[in-house]
Amino acid sequence: MEAKTIPLQLHPLGFIEAFTHHGADLNRLLENTGISSAMLSSKMARINYAQQHQLIRNGIRLCRKPGIGLLVGMYMDWTYNGTVGGVVHCSPSLKAAGEAFRRYLLIAQPYYAMYVHKPSIYIDKDGMLVNPLTFLASPQNDPELNLFELEYRLAVTLRICDLCGNKSVPNPTVHARLDYPAPAHAEMYDDLPCDTVTFGCEQSSVSSHFQFISEEWRLIRKPTFDRIIAQCEEEFQKADLNISETRKVRWHVAAYYNAAPGKQITLEEVAELLATTPRSLTRKLAQEGTSFRNILHEVRMEIASHHLRSSQLSVDRIAELMGFSNPSSLRRAIKNWSGSPVGKIRECGRKSA
Repeated sequence: MEAKTIPLQLHPLGFIEAFTHHGADLNRLLENTGISSAMLSSKMARINYAQQHQLIRNGIRLCRKPGIGLLVGMYMDWTYNGTVGGVVHCSPSLKAAGEAFRRYLLIAQPYYAMYVHKPSIYIDKDGMLVNPLTFLASPQNDPELNLFELEYRLAVTLRICDLCGNKSVPNPTVHARLDYPAPAHAEMYDDLPCDTVTFGCEQSSVSSHFQFISEEWRLIRKPTFDRIIAQCEEEFQKADLNISETRKVRWHVAAYYNAAPGKQITLEEVAELLATTPRSLTRKLAQEGTSFRNILHEVRMEIASHHLRSSQLSVDRIAELMGFSNPSSLRRAIKNWSGSPVGKIRECGRKSA
């Protein structure tokens, strides 16, 4: 939290612009943050999470507007996400945009590296894909700061859905479910780009139909999308994030599983994505004490277990999604991997919910 890893010209500068747009005085906004006005034009300046939290606290206090997290999330320009922000205007699908943000947002917010390798999204009944809204709670567990981040993340997520989802599918609806009571400014949620907002739920999430997310619709723009992704990957490799080869492979395997349920990506395909050879990648993984086959199995089991805990799909349907020949194969694999039967995992998932 104290390491200066956040590029000032990305999210922090976006917060500064948004807060000043909503009435904050710049000098007072920067008080006690360790950020000077001279730093705002520096391409190399970086700040830590404590500084970013203080900046947001100042903005909340100075703007004195209810729902300021929603206002900032709806106002902030995509350029403050870095190069990856451009994909909202050219990604062939919402799925492609989501995976791009999930991978390359680490350049702007490195601390999120601890979350991106964990399964989160899952398919539920009627083909609805549920995206839980996760966020980094403030170190002091500040309720005001936590609500800001959740509302900010909700607004940004819904904007991406609105810009990148395929609205020509039979069910293009988007739904927000929130795990807190309706606030005093609940009417502001009516302006969000979604069909329904429901408060007092068990989990905060955004959901929409799998087709809305996965079916491509801007194919003419795909070459532009590919150029942006190539530039993002180049920046990612230069960002010095100290991400292991195992973590990189896991990300690509998980992204492929989510994009093409029931199918498996190959060593050769991952090596090509990482701009290396299968032999070199195998050697690097061995040095880290693992193998591509082990990673493939672990990711498959993690995603299958996540679906068992979180979704209302039948075991038969989850087995089909994860590429098992039959439900019995899934049950055996889960038991061997986790030591717990499928029923126990489902029961634990219901209790935690």
